[in-house]
Amino acid sequence: MKEFNVETCIWFSLMIVLLVFVYAALSLILPIVKPKIIEYPWKLPTLSRIRARDKEKVVILAGSYNPPHNGHLAMLEYLSQRYGQVIAVVGMNPNKKYLVSPEERVELIQSMLDTNPKLKNVRAQAVSGYVWRFAKREGASVFFRGVRSWEKDGKDERSLQILNTWGPLFLGPTWPVPTVYLEGKPEYNHVSSTLIRNICRGGATTAESLSSLVPSQGTEKVATLYSRKDE
Repeated sequence: MKEFNVETCIWFSLMIVLLVFVYAALSLILPIVKPKIIEYPWKLPTLSRIRARDKEKVVILAGSYNPPHNGHLAMLEYLSQRYGQVIAVVGMNPNKKYLVSPEERVELIQSMLDTNPKLKNVRAQAVSGYVWRFAKREGASVFFRGVRSWEKDGKDERSLQILNTWGPLFLGPTWPVPTVYLEGKPEYNHVSSTLIRNICRGGATTAESLSSLVPSQGTEKVATLYSRKDE
């Protein structure tokens, strides 16, 4: 009887370990196969306990912000209403030369944030290296990425999501911060950083020519920075 009990305990222990392993694997693979996407119109939680829980969270909206535009600010405004602290992360490669540096982009974003009373709980920061390391240090609960739609941007985003999912496991080692995609506000889906850069490179760029693309506080600075010639 004792031998039976020992064997049974070992068997159950192995089954529990196997189930935990399968659950962990599925929790990592399923978000990549079927990513979580918040579609527009963005909604705020209706239950008070969920609203209170979200207000205790730190979240990240990462991107190049090269340059920041109305689409970025709309997303940051939604996240600021929902969460306690939002960090607009400008990713950077220390070995790469930029026409407009990540630090200058952070200053641009911060100038847009500081004049908007709805964005007091949002700050901008340049991050070198793996953004997931920064997210873990800041205690971030969610890693947001902005997309026009999954059909348009999903292919590029999936490879980055794989890096942000498996990178922490192999290089941490630590559990990854979950990635959630935020679909852009339709009225700004035609706006992109590439479009703004191309306008600025065309020459004779004025603040007025960017007024429908960039928050008014940043139009002059964007026109000046992105009209510079690459050295």
